[in-house]
Amino acid sequence: MGGDIVNPANAITFSRFFTLPPFVMYMEQGKPQMALLMALLCGFMDLFDGMAARKFDCSSAFGEFFDAASDAICYGFMLGYLAWSGHLPWEPIALICGLGAINSVARVLYAKRIGKATNYRSWAMERVVGYLAYLVGFGTAGISPVFYAWAGAGLMLFILGHDLKRMLIDPVPA
Repeated sequence: MGGDIVNPANAITFSRFFTLPPFVMYMEQGKPQMALLMALLCGFMDLFDGMAARKFDCSSAFGEFFDAASDAICYGFMLGYLAWSGHLPWEPIALICGLGAINSVARVLYAKRIGKATNYRSWAMERVVGYLAYLVGFGTAGISPVFYAWAGAGLMLFILGHDLKRMLIDPVPA
């Protein structure tokens, strides 16, 4: 396992941030299809960074944490923009972003608790991130799914409660 921060997998992860300015630009220009393409490209790059890490044997604890942080930043930014611009309801999106911030802090505390840099793996939270990607698509397409936004916030709250217990209270796995 490589420990270098500069590697192909982390480069792919970092390149996801380059989809954010065009996402906003296309939404401002009234080209939601192109904005959705940027959101999809961001999601596809999330799939390929893991493949690159395995192919080039460059996976690392930093890379895993960077991948999770990139998910939070990219999807949080897109959801926040869509709420700010009136394409999604702001209340559940604000709750989702707040819960995401709590989750990020808990991941850092978990890493300190076990004494090494690691990415706390949560199958359920990864599915919620996928669900939030659908919300980005709905908001980009001009569909304001109030029910689905609140359902996403509720799911995230429930799963975060479970994950917080595992990260901060339960015994550390050997």
